[in-house]
Amino acid sequence: MKDSSKKPLQNLQVEVRLNQKFPKSAVQSKIPELEELIKANLEKARNWKPINVTSESSPITELFEKLVIGSCQLKDGESLSNLLDFSLDASNIHVYKLHKDGPLSQQIGEDDNEESIIGSQLWQLPCVEFDSIWENLIYDSNLKNEVMSYVSALVSLSEKRVNTTIINVNRLILLTGPPGTGKTSLCKGLAQHLSISMNNRYSKSVMMEINSHSLFSKWFSESGKLIQKMFDQIDELAEDENCMVFVLIDEVESLGMCRESSSSRSEPSDAIRAVNALLTQIDRIRRRHNVLILCTSNLENTLDKALVDRADIVRNVGQPSDYARYSILKACILELARIGKVVEGDPGAMPQDILNTDAFMNPHSQSLLEIAKEARGLSGRAISMLPTLVYANSLGATVSLDECMELFREAVRERLNRNSA
Repeated sequence: MKDSSKKPLQNLQVEVRLNQKFPKSAVQSKIPELEELIKANLEKARNWKPINVTSESSPITELFEKLVIGSCQLKDGESLSNLLDFSLDASNIHVYKLHKDGPLSQQIGEDDNEESIIGSQLWQLPCVEFDSIWENLIYDSNLKNEVMSYVSALVSLSEKRVNTTIINVNRLILLTGPPGTGKTSLCKGLAQHLSISMNNRYSKSVMMEINSHSLFSKWFSESGKLIQKMFDQIDELAEDENCMVFVLIDEVESLGMCRESSSSRSEPSDAIRAVNALLTQIDRIRRRHNVLILCTSNLENTLDKALVDRADIVRNVGQPSDYARYSILKACILELARIGKVVEGDPGAMPQDILNTDAFMNPHSQSLLEIAKEARGLSGRAISMLPTLVYANSLGATVSLDECMELFREAVRERLNRNSA
């Protein structure tokens, strides 16, 4: 008889970060052993979170440095212990290595014969700098899976050469919300994640991170021409159909401010020309099925309506809730414990994973939830900066878990006082 608590697993994806000294074929030739290893560790596996496996588990573990499994049909971090049997093959196993060279500065100027500025940074993906961003982003909603599923659908429609006069596909994603909520990190983590999950279709992936502030600070009078030149660089990269090109425009309001507001405020006409140029280039680049544009904005109300209307998906990324702040704080404490700063003899005393604020909690989990509630008003970015303050304020080489909790409480109050000053 089948266990009714078990769930059928669809669209399972397995990401294997390969040990640098082994070729991809080393894992691809051992798919049955990898499948057996994953099934043996499902009890402790969570959706889109790295699985901790030891070398004693299976000889195959020497081949990889990191193993992540997941499905967009399940909530981020949800336990995988109740899943039905599944099978692995070349279509859902993605083996990769991280690029370690760092970004390449892309020069751009008003004229080839004149002094240039750095218009963008070009990253080879997946890269060391973006590693673990995706799994460490914590939201209350199913935001990550929603964005991932939608983007995957956009890319799939583009690859099928869908008639865009009937089905409008721009491959433009817009994330809005207050500063510090993880919009830029979500874009970088998304690009990294997609570069891995699509590496069976695209042999390489890059991300161009456009430096819009630097662009206007020096070449404001020629911004329209420079936007065109930046998109010329994007178009050149996309000529290689085996390369997936991600474009990140952080704080896109710098380039896409509302033209009606600009006219009413008698702002320079170049600002209006810049918006026109951006819209024109977005329309131009949409013919490239292997280009995805990721935009963030702290000021959605200032964006030009035509730019927002072109976005395939617009999502607001708000401030974290009590549960999300708890999860971020818990991750910070576990990281301090990993590096040996926090010492606790009883592993069961560490803060637990909680699905909601009514769940059963041990004393330290209850204390941490109180701290999370006290931290209301702090952004995810601000909370993730607290461990440095905790580390600086600790007197000894190590601290107990109780001392760590108190230091975090003091750090939260100090940050709140700073924000209210």
